[in-house]
Amino acid sequence: MGKPLDSKEITKDLLFARQPIFDSKKKLYGFELLYRDNDPNSAVFDDGDKATASLIMNYCGSILEDEVNSYVKIFINLTKSLILSDLFFPLDPKRIVIEILEDTIIDQELIDRIIALKKQGYHFALDDFAFCDSFEPILPLMSYIKVEVLDMPAEKLTEKLARLNQEVLGKLQEKPILLAEKVEDQAVYSQCSKLGFQLFQGYFLERPLPVYGTKIDNNSETAIQILSQLQNPNINLDDLSRSISRDAKLSYQILKIVNSPLCRLPKKVSSLHEAVVFLGLQQVKKWAMAMALAGSGATNKELFMLLLTRARCCELVSSKLRMDDPDSCFTVGLFSGIDAVLLADKKWLLDKLDLTEDINEAILNLKGEKGRILQLVIELEHQDLENIVSLDSAVQKIYYESLEEALKWTQLTFKNL
Repeated sequence: MGKPLDSKEITKDLLFARQPIFDSKKKLYGFELLYRDNDPNSAVFDDGDKATASLIMNYCGSILEDEVNSYVKIFINLTKSLILSDLFFPLDPKRIVIEILEDTIIDQELIDRIIALKKQGYHFALDDFAFCDSFEPILPLMSYIKVEVLDMPAEKLTEKLARLNQEVLGKLQEKPILLAEKVEDQAVYSQCSKLGFQLFQGYFLERPLPVYGTKIDNNSETAIQILSQLQNPNINLDDLSRSISRDAKLSYQILKIVNSPLCRLPKKVSSLHEAVVFLGLQQVKKWAMAMALAGSGATNKELFMLLLTRARCCELVSSKLRMDDPDSCFTVGLFSGIDAVLLADKKWLLDKLDLTEDINEAILNLKGEKGRILQLVIELEHQDLENIVSLDSAVQKIYYESLEEALKWTQLTFKNL
């Protein structure tokens, strides 16, 4: 499969930028995520929906170099069309704050959607609020109001805040938190603090910082096929996990998403199937939509077929030998060549998934029962039969038959791709 790259040799991808948000004691409260493509200092895009989908996929489904402070609030802009979409909410309501852009047209459809999402636990922020009357209908629904204070005279800001409190906020049982944006110096910071702002963001505190890592360009066609499959009311999780497993990159990305800061499992997963069960049909559907919207790049079909055959063979052998959890043997086989798929160090990649120790040992060192099965399946692929022929004849038969069945299964799986 070729020599894998060490993690230090990987070309760094610009994934996004993040700007810290601090409280009145200058303690980190959260991050605003900002779309970036080629330029770390600015965002240039034609399609807001695609840019947002790419931002979320890069945050949750890529490999970040720096994942510190992962459990604070995450503020992210969503376009009106994405807010209204029933499909595009794979985000954890406990962690996320949805920012409504300053150019959003407020209508009853949007108001009703915000009310429905708030009932699900989501919180909203009004971005760059300019004290316009058109936004007053949604102010009572906001948990945060972000006010750009750059170049706004103190008298004018004081006057506008007084009017807002008197006419709108003062009538609310629960007032939204005021967040001062573009705080550029100590004087403005002190002034905003006196005026009742509780959160602060701007160059005085910290500039947006580019975040680099390894981007996983998934096959958007596979994601679209999964979306199509999910329309079937009779689909089950077994069929779904099999469909996802056709694409090693997509499989890795699903496990990375499950392990992401916005979707952290309470325990280590042992298989792709377990990850899909945890997410559930609706969440997988939403993530597949994000992948289809953001995805690009070609796949190495021959390599995927090899790994899928290996994974299926490991699973079949495990099942026929009546071992516990054949699904985890499928995972072992599928990710045994993930270094060749993603061109990165295997251990480094597996560390990002937080799989069970026996799976890591099987993949990295061919240790344990799962590692032994993987070793024998790989040797069988290569027609290196010395260890195979030393097995009991009944066990030999299991390996040969399993490989034949796996080859047929993989060919059928890829028939229409």
